[in-house]
Amino acid sequence: MISRSLAAGLGLAAAVIAARTAAAQGRPWTLGDAVQVESIDDVQIAPDGSVALIAVSRADLTRNEFMRVYQLVDLASGKLTALPGRLQNPRWSPGGTSIAWLQRARTGAAAIVLTNARGGAERALTASPRSVVAFRWSPDGKRLAAIETPAAPAVADQARFRWMTPESDYRDTRPRKREVYVIDVERRTEALLTHDSWSYGGPATDHDPSWSADGARIAVVRQPSPLYGEFEHAQYVAIRVRDGEIEDLVGHAFFAYPLSVPPMFAPEGDAIAYTHTWDGALPSREDLFVGGRDVTAPLDRDLWSCTSGAAAWQKDSLLASMMDGVALRLYRVDPGGGAPRPLTSQDGSVAAFSAAPGGRIAYVWNAPTTPSELYVLDPGQAPRQVTHLGALPGLAIAPTRYIEWRADDGRTIHGQLTVPITGDPRTAPLVVEPHGGPQCADDASFNSFGQYLASNGVAYFRPDPRGSDGYGDWSYKAIVGNTGDGPMADDLAGVAAVLASGVGDKDRLFLEGGSYGGYLTAWIITHDHRFKAAVAAIPLTDLLLDYTLTESPNITRRFYGARPALDPGLLSRDSPITYAGATRTPLLVMIGLLDTRAPYVQGIEFYKAVAESGAETRLLADAQAGHGPSDPKGVLAWNQAIVGWFAAHGGPALPGAELPK
Repeated sequence: MISRSLAAGLGLAAAVIAARTAAAQGRPWTLGDAVQVESIDDVQIAPDGSVALIAVSRADLTRNEFMRVYQLVDLASGKLTALPGRLQNPRWSPGGTSIAWLQRARTGAAAIVLTNARGGAERALTASPRSVVAFRWSPDGKRLAAIETPAAPAVADQARFRWMTPESDYRDTRPRKREVYVIDVERRTEALLTHDSWSYGGPATDHDPSWSADGARIAVVRQPSPLYGEFEHAQYVAIRVRDGEIEDLVGHAFFAYPLSVPPMFAPEGDAIAYTHTWDGALPSREDLFVGGRDVTAPLDRDLWSCTSGAAAWQKDSLLASMMDGVALRLYRVDPGGGAPRPLTSQDGSVAAFSAAPGGRIAYVWNAPTTPSELYVLDPGQAPRQVTHLGALPGLAIAPTRYIEWRADDGRTIHGQLTVPITGDPRTAPLVVEPHGGPQCADDASFNSFGQYLASNGVAYFRPDPRGSDGYGDWSYKAIVGNTGDGPMADDLAGVAAVLASGVGDKDRLFLEGGSYGGYLTAWIITHDHRFKAAVAAIPLTDLLLDYTLTESPNITRRFYGARPALDPGLLSRDSPITYAGATRTPLLVMIGLLDTRAPYVQGIEFYKAVAESGAETRLLADAQAGHGPSDPKGVLAWNQAIVGWFAAHGGPALPGAELPK
């Protein structure tokens, strides 16, 4: 199901010609360029399909902020109208005459404001001591359903002891729970709808509620507490607006990944769509269900797509985005059965989409050589590009090739190779980046860090080993109890395929990855010595330690059983720390001291073990970062350190390559 046009890619000679042409037309990228590329990351089409709201995001290094500003786009002319940056999360009223937004105060609390259809005549709708997390209009446009949480932090607990549970986040054992409110738009009043101990949402299950077509019920996700790890015990429920009575929509145990598609009522009738793993198991593909029936089973692709998958109703059918090979594609799904039908091609990816009742779809599209733009798809017509933001004036663009190879067991594995546009590609340094997850993948979208490397003469390879999204259910099950050896073999076979294609110098190979990519980096250098230097960022290196401290222990349970702490030998076998003494590759370990996803203590542990083995290693800690940096200067500094480490160990002295003093 992978595009032959992308799979064939460019032949080496054609790639070199295209690269030379691109180089002549633009200058090499800096790391600052890479951080500051604009992108469109949200679209909300008006009910009549004439206009849409898009969110344009960019990094402001001067203010050290990621800026996100909505613009109103006329879908006929492409004309853009900027809207106030303080307004976020827009939702059109059913009649399209007004827009509800979230507006954040300096404290971080969010309230709902209303504007007209042009973003003007702003007026406040909520002003309570609570903060709105998400909301949705009722079908008649007279009410909003909102998920809210106390705006002010809870009073500090002065007690000496706190009871913790197996799901507790060791940095926050008492987060504030979320409740469901119904807001009368005309009267500007709010009524609490939920009256139990559950949290209606949490960090991993926050979503817009969904109204039934008759406005009598609201579908939401609830979990026992707002702790991150409690998403494992979430329920999909419908709340009767009249009296708050709750109905369980699924009726049996299931497992849904973080940020799965929540329950959604159809715009007509009583059908409800939602996602969870097709077989109820953790290491499985996530499918779309309607009325308890699996409607995407004919397509062996994952609705979750490492939180990138999405779904929405359009009249009596569904739209869903799923990874197919390296493309995040948009599909139309028939709730009555039949195979989902692709609506977009395989040479790029859909970053967001929104559907109008009349059939028009607005979606954000980007590809390896083109940043995101807004497109419109009308029934029976070809896609039409609406925006031309032109975010890359004066910069060279390097080509990206799709590459395939055979694994030891005969499986076809794939990856993406960004080809250098200066120098001889056969003698170019090659940077290999394993992705995170493990159940993620690098999709066919624009990668600014890869453009920085390739425009400065460095090849950039992103393999998708077994365990990655885009292959189907077999991929996830292939790494159950084997998150190290199998993916490593696939990645190294991919490196050999790249070198055999005529790109990269076997004596100048470099390795870097973050999260699970940091795990694979650590695993590879403890089992193989071909790389000149490596960077393991926010890595998992001790699976038992990670499992007992992380906010998300399900990642370990997914591949090592329901009670992995009872078999520490099993976790030790697949932990890089067990093999640290075999390391020979110069290693930089990078950690965030606020990291609760891959707690940083294991990075320290691995660093010390590697140091005592005699291998060259450094530990770089960021006191402001969690699971990676969250500010533009932090992203820039981490990338500078990565290429700085390579430069210090036989790699090219790229612009901006610099280790912290």
